[in-house]
Amino acid sequence: MAQYSVQPGDNPTKIAKSFGMTLAQFQKLNPGLVEWGSGNWKVLFPGQIVNVNGEVTGLPPDTTASAPTSFAAPPPWMQMAIMEVGVQEWAGAADNPRILEYLKSCGIGGSLLHDETAWCAAFVNWCVLRSGYRPQGSAKVSDWWGWGRPVAATYGAICILQPLTVDQASSGHIGFLHAQDATNVWLLSGNSKNQVRISAYPKTKLIHNAPYRWAF
Repeated sequence: MAQYSVQPGDNPTKIAKSFGMTLAQFQKLNPGLVEWGSGNWKVLFPGQIVNVNGEVTGLPPDTTASAPTSFAAPPPWMQMAIMEVGVQEWAGAADNPRILEYLKSCGIGGSLLHDETAWCAAFVNWCVLRSGYRPQGSAKVSDWWGWGRPVAATYGAICILQPLTVDQASSGHIGFLHAQDATNVWLLSGNSKNQVRISAYPKTKLIHNAPYRWAF
């Protein structure tokens, strides 16, 4: 038995086939990847270590260098985001200080520093920053296009929705990919109905070029 580091675009069937295994054989070597009871496969993410048959020869040096950190758990920025679920804007004149933290991570202050300022991108920025990576540093969704590197739809990837405009208040939406179905992406995002939550957005809203981004 050998170990393999999951790459962007990988899925259980693809990995099993690459190492001459059936899906059942791959599952037997990785029982923790299948949800107990439902039998559904969990989402794989780049850097995750899985068990395979045979010998892993490794990736070319330049590809290996592009991912300096491996982790056998959800991406650190996703772990940070999950712990924020439920944070919401406060009614009335008072502002939720946690949302102000998100905005401050983007350098926002003065008259814009209140929890009614559009903060979905600020939430993403705060999570990436707190997890030890360098974010875009902007609370405008349009500024995040081109940040990081493009990946396939992957658990924890930053997902960008249109329309992208220069106006922060009217520009698209951004969040972390949690799941997807035939017609929707399910994002863990901030400023979704004025709170941090997991909710569905139509895939037709995805920007047309590289809608999924990775932090390294």
